[in-house]
Amino acid sequence: ILDFQRLESGKVPLVMQPCEAESLLRQAVEAMRPSAEEQQLQLFLTAQPIQIWAHSDSIVQTLTNLLSNAIKFSSPGKTIHLSVEIDAPDARCPRSGFDGTNGTNSSHAANLAEFARFTVRDHGRGIPPELLEKVFEQFQQVDASDSRLKGGTGLGLAICRKIVEQHGGKIWVESVLGEGSIFRFTVPLHRASSPTSLLA
Repeated sequence: ILDFQRLESGKVPLVMQPCEAESLLRQAVEAMRPSAEEQQLQLFLTAQPIQIWAHSDSIVQTLTNLLSNAIKFSSPGKTIHLSVEIDAPDARCPRSGFDGTNGTNSSHAANLAEFARFTVRDHGRGIPPELLEKVFEQFQQVDASDSRLKGGTGLGLAICRKIVEQHGGKIWVESVLGEGSIFRFTVPLHRASSPTSLLA
């Protein structure tokens, strides 16, 4: 709750710097690995060598929140996939199917790209279509019993959205009931002209 209030205040600067995207992803994975192993889940990571312009701790927090949710709603024996790649202009995932296929990702498109795209994919119970946007709102749970059975404040995804938006990126989810969910978010690539800070 304090984290969310801090982000909502709009007065705390996020100091941006060049960050290795794979390193941030690995930090989140290592932080959540004990929880995954306790639930008998495998974590599988793939990453392109990408440098982003970000507040590193906030991005790790976002990844940790998403990974925590994936662990919470996955059945034992499943694999959670995490990745980061160039978000090429002609390969935006909201236009793709649940199988993750997308358009061409040529070197030309990559050169035009301004963002990196992080993905956390689980094989859990999925989210009903009418709740795909609401899950990013404050105190929202897919099921009212989730807070009692699985814990959590209902603020994790709202915090993720605030952090991503303050980086100038976007966050969204694709899901199929009974098959799982894919959470994706974008953050800017590192450019020589990138500003040094943004207000949170």
